[in-house]
Amino acid sequence: MIKNFFDYHYYRIAKFYYKRDGSDATTALISVSSVQGWIIVNILLFIKEFFFETEKFKYGWIFFILIMVGIIFYNKNRYKDKYLQFRDKWINEKKREKAINGILVILTIIFAWSLIFINMIILNSVK
Repeated sequence: MIKNFFDYHYYRIAKFYYKRDGSDATTALISVSSVQGWIIVNILLFIKEFFFETEKFKYGWIFFILIMVGIIFYNKNRYKDKYLQFRDKWINEKKREKAINGILVILTIIFAWSLIFINMIILNSVK
């Protein structure tokens, strides 16, 4: 299910930016990768702050970059030349379904970028 959701996320962003990006769908690749990356990084940050709060990671930014670059490379291979396949799969989507799923994609993007603030609120209320 979740893999299928990110496929759909990729398709909808690629479709939205198709005139600018073409079937390469660079914006869709960046969008999916950043959402996945932020979710993973925030989960790791939560675990670090909750269970290893006294530990200091001097080069944590390198870890962050490695995660993001790794996800981008993974998704670049995963979604290479897939736009038309996804288009064929979801071209006949009902209008209501399309609207609801589009809202879910937008909310997922907002949620992923908001996770850092949610983490801070949760961790500050626990401490």
